[in-house]
Amino acid sequence: MLALTGCGGEPQKSASSPSPSPTPPPTVKSAAKLVHVQGKFPKNRHQAAATNVAKAVDRWLQAAYVGGDYPRATSTFTAKSLPGFSKGAIAQAGKQMTLMSNATIAPHISGIKVVSSDVTVDLLANNNYPVGAVARVRLVYDTAGDRESRQTVRGSLDMVPTETSWAVFGFNITREEKLATPASTSASPSPSGDKS
Repeated sequence: MLALTGCGGEPQKSASSPSPSPTPPPTVKSAAKLVHVQGKFPKNRHQAAATNVAKAVDRWLQAAYVGGDYPRATSTFTAKSLPGFSKGAIAQAGKQMTLMSNATIAPHISGIKVVSSDVTVDLLANNNYPVGAVARVRLVYDTAGDRESRQTVRGSLDMVPTETSWAVFGFNITREEKLATPASTSASPSPSGDKS
């Protein structure tokens, strides 16, 4: 199940007739908030710390769920879909790609629309420097295509600072799928607690 990751789509160019500007690809930009600090850390750096943690989280959300072309093969979801994860976390997440990425549904969807994305941060600090964080994540997005649904990814990531960013070394993530009810069906709606 491991091969090359396909990230980012190339817009098609129209040679003749002018067409409306293409819809920009979906992008994750989480609202970031620092909710708790343990240890000494300047208040005027709280938002910057939360934003930096959220940027690291967003790289994973973008690579694993939102970015790239759809439909595409399950095999395109690899370790490259887990940017910022430590080797141990990649090994662990690699066994759960159905949960940690769109690997299972990717062949059955044609596009994604981000509904909302939030990251709240608990920070551990020492001598005015961050030494660890727990990022609580909630990403909601809609899928189009054969598997039209609303997907919700939520949970927590255990993170440590690196020289340039933050790294994920542990996680506890859940994922929920609510399938869209077919318009032509007047019978009972689809079950809502479907998990991928």
